[in-house]
Amino acid sequence: MNKAINVQRSREDDLRLFPLEGLLPAGQALSVNTNYLIISHVSTNSVNGNNPILLQQSLTETEMRLLLLLLESPNFCPQEVLRASLFCSYSGLLAGLFSSETAARAEWQATIEEQRLLLRSAQELGTWKKELKPLYNALSRLRSKLHPFGLQIAICASSSAYALLPLPRPQQQTSSSCNSTPLVADGSS
Repeated sequence: MNKAINVQRSREDDLRLFPLEGLLPAGQALSVNTNYLIISHVSTNSVNGNNPILLQQSLTETEMRLLLLLLESPNFCPQEVLRASLFCSYSGLLAGLFSSETAARAEWQATIEEQRLLLRSAQELGTWKKELKPLYNALSRLRSKLHPFGLQIAICASSSAYALLPLPRPQQQTSSSCNSTPLVADGSS
């Protein structure tokens, strides 16, 4: 699991730094302000007072929920985990991801398990795509906001998880242990 570096710890301005090695060029990272819902592409090698911010983008709360999970597990983030983020409070999600409190983490894990069971039932009933449609739509909106950062969201070959990948550069092939394909709006691969 890719761990965030807690840059500043306060209720007004909670910044987390995600180096995303292999996804972003060396010396660059994504900084996430979970309070103001802003992601910044930053240089971690800025010197002499140079502005380390290369690019910024504001997100909706739904987009931030999904992005945080993708940043925590950029190579393989299961659908039930992403869907669980849509069905808990934002503060509960942040506590479940970043708090050292056992109760907060246990509550987050229980929410994930509920979604796992719901999706298993939906698969048996043939309502899988209907249950995942809100997730597909939210990921599609987030995807377009990540492109300027050189990142894309891809669905894994198993169709049960998503991954972050660098956008392909001309004459450069992108590979992933996830065997993924770019996400399309309706969730099909």
